[in-house]
Amino acid sequence: MNTQTIEESQAKKMNTNVLSNFLRTPGGKNKLNAVSSDLYESEDGGKYPVYEGVVCGIAESERGGDLGDAKFYEDNPFGVRDWSNPTEIEAGVEKDLKDMLDQIPKDAMIADIGAGSGRVSNLISLRGFKNVISVDYSLNSIKMVNKNSKNFCVWGNILDLPLASDSFDFVVCTGVIHHTPDPERAFSECCRIVKPGGKFYMKVRNLWSPYGILFYTYGSFLRFFYKIPALKWISDLFGFQVYRLTRSLFYSHLPKRPTDELRGKFENLFIKKLITFFTTSQVKKMLKDNNMEILHGRKTEITHWQHFYVSKKVKPSL
Repeated sequence: MNTQTIEESQAKKMNTNVLSNFLRTPGGKNKLNAVSSDLYESEDGGKYPVYEGVVCGIAESERGGDLGDAKFYEDNPFGVRDWSNPTEIEAGVEKDLKDMLDQIPKDAMIADIGAGSGRVSNLISLRGFKNVISVDYSLNSIKMVNKNSKNFCVWGNILDLPLASDSFDFVVCTGVIHHTPDPERAFSECCRIVKPGGKFYMKVRNLWSPYGILFYTYGSFLRFFYKIPALKWISDLFGFQVYRLTRSLFYSHLPKRPTDELRGKFENLFIKKLITFFTTSQVKKMLKDNNMEILHGRKTEITHWQHFYVSKKVKPSL
């Protein structure tokens, strides 16, 4: 092991000691304490093992389950790219978020919720942020983040985050909330862990966008044939093959991906039904209900996203 590797290992261990103080049982209830390098225990006696460096923050009864998506992301880790290529890592993250990271102190407490395989988490690590917790419900995905970043990685459920309330200076949740069975609860959990005065960047699907309309029209056609084994080829021909051709013609600047990875991306867009689209007024109501105020908001009609950069209000002193 060379000197740089030893130093990185020591730094990650030091960060683990600091960041583990923010671990809680699901929903932020009881503190988790490290009893060994392979096990955490809660104050009520619950056991939370460590899997290949990833701390389990999911209740024992829920481990091995899914969020109603038949473990889609276990088979299709989202956002995989060449993690050894800094240029590709930078290119994979939206400009809005990169601009916001430029304003965040390097020692800020940061949580990336729904980290996937590390699209955002690995960029945050690459940019030298020292106190970062990455959380994802897919154990396979979060293991990738642990391997390719210096972040403290947790296997956790966005509907019951195993993190302390009012603890993070900056929380990121991009492209995740709308893929849960209870988006309002997922949203509230992300807001819960933001410090008063802290910032939250979120990105959700926009209902009134070309993609929102396509999902309920063209997508319904594809999903109908997809579920009939003898006619699934129709969904493949008019769905996946069209997606692959469109990507090659109009997104040729993107890195080349294996066919099975492209198929996973396509199915995530049009076949997987666990998705919620939001109007701007719905998002604003959720923000208000969770004591958050908008610092910046933007809709991208063509690319079907709504971006929000918000802050948790500081409660006035009595």
